[in-house]
Amino acid sequence: MCDECVTGLNPMARTKDCQSVLHNRAAGIVINIVVAVAQMYAEPLYLKIPYHTSILTGEMWVQELLAGHTNQIKTELGMRRIIFLHFIQTLKLSGLKPERFVSYEEQAAIFLYACVTGLLTCYLGEHFQQSNDTISHYFCAVLRTLSSSQLYGKYVCLPLATSPTPAEIQSNPKFFPFFEGAIGAVDGTHIACCPSAPEHEFSCNRKGWFFQNCLACCSFDLRFQYILSGWDGSAADAAIFNDAHQSDLQVPTGRYYLADAGFAACASLLISYRGVRYHLFEWGRARVRPANRKELYNLWHSSAYNAVERIFGILK
Repeated sequence: MCDECVTGLNPMARTKDCQSVLHNRAAGIVINIVVAVAQMYAEPLYLKIPYHTSILTGEMWVQELLAGHTNQIKTELGMRRIIFLHFIQTLKLSGLKPERFVSYEEQAAIFLYACVTGLLTCYLGEHFQQSNDTISHYFCAVLRTLSSSQLYGKYVCLPLATSPTPAEIQSNPKFFPFFEGAIGAVDGTHIACCPSAPEHEFSCNRKGWFFQNCLACCSFDLRFQYILSGWDGSAADAAIFNDAHQSDLQVPTGRYYLADAGFAACASLLISYRGVRYHLFEWGRARVRPANRKELYNLWHSSAYNAVERIFGILK
């Protein structure tokens, strides 16, 4: 109670007046807080503060890479200068559209740098001094170009029934004529991912990490022939191959892919003997020669099948 209520002649009236004053003061405080918060949130709308203020723009950074050491651009973008320039020329011929403020080189660099580093869009935007929308736009533009039938069908294609026996098989007496019908090797590999909360259970692999399981077929000269990505990390390789074989993975009659014992035996796959030494490091560690025909078969099968393991190593 304030002093006016104590000293006044009418205490009840004074009390009501005091409460009214306090209510008005409280309302004024609330209004001031609301106005201050509104000004704080509305300030960026009328007071524009530049966000990307670095003197080194994305275009300048790319030009530094092209003019710098040959290993520098390979470290940052995953390919050497001559390959990068050829990559840009291929994108141009495949339909990548030119832009006024973002060159072909910067578009390609945005895509490659995102693939090499795996950074979030906000970090890529800070690196290239571009907005998040710009980064997403050009990343998707390059991705659509690479996925187009004109480009994908030229560099990634399945072998035909009339395709000759691979030179890596035909020229090696350990492989020919035993693997004469082999057209490549197939295996699954785990690629790290960031699934949503409801997908955690399915994306978690046997080691407890979040991955997607990707099926890949490759030739013996280390070229990808087929890739199926996006499966849950807990999915088995055999299940993914069965889905791919029923949809778009066509294996010519009389030809087959080499696969390990994790796949099911079928006409399209030539797998190894189960329960017999198979991996090359097992033979190197034991330092013994094959004791029977199954071990000999697994040793030669693993030597040829190792192509898919090597291409995964190069990719990762």
